[in-house]
Amino acid sequence: MQIVWTRGRTTVRDVHEELLLVGYTPYTTVMAAMNNLAQKGVLKQDKKDRAYSYKPAVSSAQMANDIVDNVIDKILGGSASPIISHLLKLNGEDEVVEILELRKKLQS
Repeated sequence: MQIVWTRGRTTVRDVHEELLLVGYTPYTTVMAAMNNLAQKGVLKQDKKDRAYSYKPAVSSAQMANDIVDNVIDKILGGSASPIISHLLKLNGEDEVVEILELRKKLQS
C-alpha cells in the first residue's frame, strides 16, 4: 500500500518492479494482492487498454484507524488501554506530551 499511496495511481507492473528492488515477489502474488485489495474497497481499479490501473480508495490514516479499531474490538475486547500503554512505552517523553495535548484537544 505504501507504494500505491506514494504513486497515487499505478499498475501491478509498477508495484512489482518497485518490490523487486527490496527482494523477490512473484508478479502473480502482487497481482492477486492488488485484486484482493480492490475487491475489499481499499484500492480503486480502472481498466485502461489491456491493463488495470489502481489508486488508493482510502488514505493511510484511515486504514491505520480501521486496523486499530479492529484490533481493539476483536482482539482486545473493546479496551484500548493495552495499545495506549504499549505506545507510551515505545515513544519518548516528547511524544507522550504530544499525545496528552492531543487528548486535551479532542476532549474540548
